[in-house]
Amino acid sequence: MQPFEMVMNPKQVFLSVLIFGVAGLLLFMYLQVWIEEQHTGRVEKSREQKVTSGWGPMKYLQPVPRIKPQVSHA
Repeated sequence: MQPFEMVMNPKQVFLSVLIFGVAGLLLFMYLQVWIEEQHTGRVEKSREQKVTSGWGPMKYLQPVPRIKPQVSHA
């Protein structure tokens, strides 16, 4: 059989795309973690500057006290 006569069936195409996709995703995740580790010193330094300047991290998802309307009983 000549190389130009080979035809991949749909199952082989699906499996090869799936394998390359998973490998690409794992590589992307590894590189993201590696890049974040490389920039950790710079991020911590900027956090220290924000704390000393009074601009600390905001806590967005904490409950906020609400003013409850007073019900008058007549």
